[in-house]
Amino acid sequence: MNKRTRMNPLLFAMCTAGLCTWNTLTAAYGANSGGQSTSVGEVNASASALSKSAKALASTDGKLTKKKIFQSTQSQAVLGKREIQGVGPAAGAAQALSLAPGIAVRGYGGISSTARYEIAVRGVKVGWSSVNGDVERNGLTVLFDGIPMNNLISHNGGWDSNEIPILQMIHGINVTYGPGNPAGRWFDSVGGTINFVPLQPSVNPSAEIGTTFGSNGTLGYNFDLKTGMYDGWSAVLAGGYTKNNTFRTGTFNAPSQSLAYFGKAVKTFRSGTFSLGGYVDSSREFRPNFIPVTPIPGITTQGLNANAPLYSQQTSGFYASLPESIWFKQLKVQGYMLYSKLNLQLSRDVTLHEMAWYRHGHRVHYRITNFVPGSSVNSEYYHPNSETYGDKLYFDWRLPMNLLKAGGSWIHQQYTTPYAGYNTLMGTSPSFPSQYNSDVLYNNYLTGFIQDTFTPFSGFKITPGIAAVQYQTQMYNNGAQAFPNLPAGAQNQTLINSAADTISGLEPSVGVRFAPVKWGSLYAHYARSYQNPTDNNFGAYNSHGGNIDFNSLKPVKSTDYEVGAKFFVHNWMLLHNFTFNINYYYDHLANETIATYLTNIAQTKFAAANAVVNGVNIAMADNPSWNWHLFANLALNHSYYTSYTPQGGGTTLYGANVSYSPYLTMSAGIDYRYYYHGFLFSPQFVDQYTSSQYLFNNLTGAPSHQKQPGYNVSNLSLGIKTTRLNPYIPTLKDVKLSVGIYNLFDAHYNPIEYITSGGYFGGNSTGAILADPGAPRQYFMTVSAKF
Repeated sequence: MNKRTRMNPLLFAMCTAGLCTWNTLTAAYGANSGGQSTSVGEVNASASALSKSAKALASTDGKLTKKKIFQSTQSQAVLGKREIQGVGPAAGAAQALSLAPGIAVRGYGGISSTARYEIAVRGVKVGWSSVNGDVERNGLTVLFDGIPMNNLISHNGGWDSNEIPILQMIHGINVTYGPGNPAGRWFDSVGGTINFVPLQPSVNPSAEIGTTFGSNGTLGYNFDLKTGMYDGWSAVLAGGYTKNNTFRTGTFNAPSQSLAYFGKAVKTFRSGTFSLGGYVDSSREFRPNFIPVTPIPGITTQGLNANAPLYSQQTSGFYASLPESIWFKQLKVQGYMLYSKLNLQLSRDVTLHEMAWYRHGHRVHYRITNFVPGSSVNSEYYHPNSETYGDKLYFDWRLPMNLLKAGGSWIHQQYTTPYAGYNTLMGTSPSFPSQYNSDVLYNNYLTGFIQDTFTPFSGFKITPGIAAVQYQTQMYNNGAQAFPNLPAGAQNQTLINSAADTISGLEPSVGVRFAPVKWGSLYAHYARSYQNPTDNNFGAYNSHGGNIDFNSLKPVKSTDYEVGAKFFVHNWMLLHNFTFNINYYYDHLANETIATYLTNIAQTKFAAANAVVNGVNIAMADNPSWNWHLFANLALNHSYYTSYTPQGGGTTLYGANVSYSPYLTMSAGIDYRYYYHGFLFSPQFVDQYTSSQYLFNNLTGAPSHQKQPGYNVSNLSLGIKTTRLNPYIPTLKDVKLSVGIYNLFDAHYNPIEYITSGGYFGGNSTGAILADPGAPRQYFMTVSAKF
């Protein structure tokens, strides 16, 4: 056989489908690439070595699989490469998550990965969409390769979706709904835990490069390099860069850009693995301004009461935005982290797992608004940063009928929040502000846990567990030290000098799974968890003064119940790797403190609430044949406040609907693959629906009875992969071209709406609805090559 062996069409199709194995290749060719015969013994020895190495690397992966989810006592989901590709090459972390059941996302940047999105898992959220009214803003822990990315205490900016802007480097996304079991629970896991699993080192070397371009000046690059296994070491380096302009119409393009790089090296040895990893990300964007849904007298495209057209979706255009000279806000989010992981088998039945990390986070908010003339604070410069150190250590013991896990974690964070409000025309500046703030918060999170998975007989297991948690918080008002040079009458936005508190609690949980047949199981799960009150509860940004009543300051408490059924059918008629999961959840959230910001920094309203989020998630996926892949999910959610007391002790509301929790979300997709003369064609169609939602009213500081309309968005893409260039470039494995149309039917919709108190535009705008529109139809193309 020639050195340049051309794979036959059937084998190409099998390998493209992931069905190729070492035996498949050996059976097909019976020889190595050099044309010399290989003995069965040599093949088996090589296959065995590769298998052991692959298993060792797989143990460091952390990605969920259909089988793991089927066998779990928890409510979980996983998104793989095939689903992630359905949101397009320019999309980011939030858009990919929107394909998972029970997850709704909303943001102002269309599908751009450079913009920030808010992510809601069954009504509990993380991220910030510039609108008040979230029942639980930072109730989800976000992990990157198992390492927490969240700020421990921040109410605003706990985690932003554009911290993961390059989806091409993501191998899969794990979602655990609700607090979950103690071994996988973190400080913000009251509503769930999301783990972005990056590309991992591999046994064999490979490389891939790609470029993306399309609508609104989108241009991006991505790459990944894998060294393969050498002397027990294997490494991966991946990264990318993307930029785009806004889809909003006007004189200002609002350019945005993001980059991210990731590296990881794994050493495998006889008794385990050791790995070192690092990740860096940076996003800089111009956030677009809100637009009134209907015209308001005096609110024009050139400012308040200017001689210009009225500014609204009905008059100046659905996607209209203000000129840069009237309003702009630049946002920068960046961070980097270093971490290590050790998995060490101490004996036949005992394994140690140790993880240590450091993370630096930094944000910049820079805004100038000249819409309302004469303001003493028309400019803001806010640049908080955090330093986080953490360590998690636990053991697992494999005993007869038991898998016992026990350990704990420690996390320390220092968080500073310098802010300056000024107007250069009135003689103030970032170093000489008329409004200022600089709080320093120190946090320690301590936890210890033990859980046991008891399996008395095949098909039945129970997982009881308990965790002890402690949150230590110290807050210092450092404004005078940070801004020693102040004009007369300057206002410190934090009036409390200092505050400190320690909160402890026990978090019990239990999960049960019963599988009467090998393809179906029933499960139930109960968990109680706590979350530390956020920074404003300790007085940060609190411009009202007074003292903190630590007797009444309580942690957010989640009491979560799950019950459901899971089905996993390997092969039966048209069902191939078929999954069908359905679950009902009921989560009671107590001791919520809901802050309302009517300016960028100052907290002006502070509600107390208890709430219930409950509903049903249904998800299915199937591969009827090699050609077809189908998936669909549906989520019904009913979120309401059992009590909601606005700031100042106003009239308590009972049974009010939680704002921005759609009662229905649906996603469905269909892929088709067809091989023809050396080319693999793969069209894909994805459709997503989000129902109507209740608005929040900034004027009353409470949820309203008004709704924003539901919307439906469809995406269509086509991928073409070929190995036809292999004979001319021997190191080239394949080339892929993909083209996509997003928002295929050019739907006009607003993912974000709220009722303004008038602070944004002034004048007659009080009580009006302001919106951020979703993107119109967009086109993107990607070309990539794999070596």
